[in-house]
Amino acid sequence: MRIISPVDNLKETRSLLQAGADELYGGYLPVEWDDYSLAASLNQRTFSSAQIASEEELSEIIALVKAHECRFALTLNAPFYTDEQLPLLVEYVDRMVSLGIDSLILADPGLLRLLKKRHTHLEYHASTLAHLTNAGAVRFMTEQGVQRVVLPRHLTVADMASIIRQVPDVQCDAFLLVGKCPNSEGLCTFHHSSPEKIWPCEIPYEIAVLADRASPRLQQAMHRQSSWSASNRRHGCGLCAIPHLRDAGVHGLKLVGRGAPTAQKIRNITLTRDFLALTESSTDFEEYQRLAMTAHRERFGAVCQQNVCYYPEFFDGPEFFDRGAV
Repeated sequence: MRIISPVDNLKETRSLLQAGADELYGGYLPVEWDDYSLAASLNQRTFSSAQIASEEELSEIIALVKAHECRFALTLNAPFYTDEQLPLLVEYVDRMVSLGIDSLILADPGLLRLLKKRHTHLEYHASTLAHLTNAGAVRFMTEQGVQRVVLPRHLTVADMASIIRQVPDVQCDAFLLVGKCPNSEGLCTFHHSSPEKIWPCEIPYEIAVLADRASPRLQQAMHRQSSWSASNRRHGCGLCAIPHLRDAGVHGLKLVGRGAPTAQKIRNITLTRDFLALTESSTDFEEYQRLAMTAHRERFGAVCQQNVCYYPEFFDGPEFFDRGAV
């Protein structure tokens, strides 16, 4: 499986590649987009540290990636764009192609169809914002021109395996390490624009029941949701699921962290690299899982818990709200 890491600047690029990243992805916000950023985000990041600073720096990053015989994907993954923005987007992508990008990560089918006709050589990735939760949805996007799919965070490994079996010609990537969210990203309409970088899913709130009585299932969901404000979603992991993701046929492990410090990105890459190697050498899953949970504790300084487990079907422990905050 390939290791896919975010990159935000030239200074960290070589270190990420040397740590073991096979592919890098990142965003660049051009100056002309400032007047349109409130209408729709260009690439789902609203703070400058998650954007490559200039076109010149992006060009140098791409050149360095290619020198290491790796690939670079540009993020263009807002769920939609307005008609007014499309001419700007076409001009923007034309410039990015001239810099040598290998692929685009996007979610808007209309933009995909437009760009596919214009730049046939690019590899197009369907972002998790496209919300492709079944094989039929994946087939639809492949008909529009997608070759790779970033599977939504909330799918189980069994869900992923089922999709991969039904669309074997499509390469599917899955998330790993940091940034887990309680919401379905492709359906979420929260705005992530706080200068303090405190996102809506981290803010305590209560769900009010309009009916006289909540069903047991709803009560459980309400209880679970209330626990998220006491969870640190930046502790998202998933290391214990790597053997299962491999067996499911997942193509790449996509690490989260645009805007994160370089040291954290490097640590995520090396952890993934080490556990991929361990996956190939070990057949004892219980021992593998023990090592993964130990690695989680060392990486984040906290005990693993179900809320931050990317693949909770493999989590071996009590649920978060039974354990309390860690």
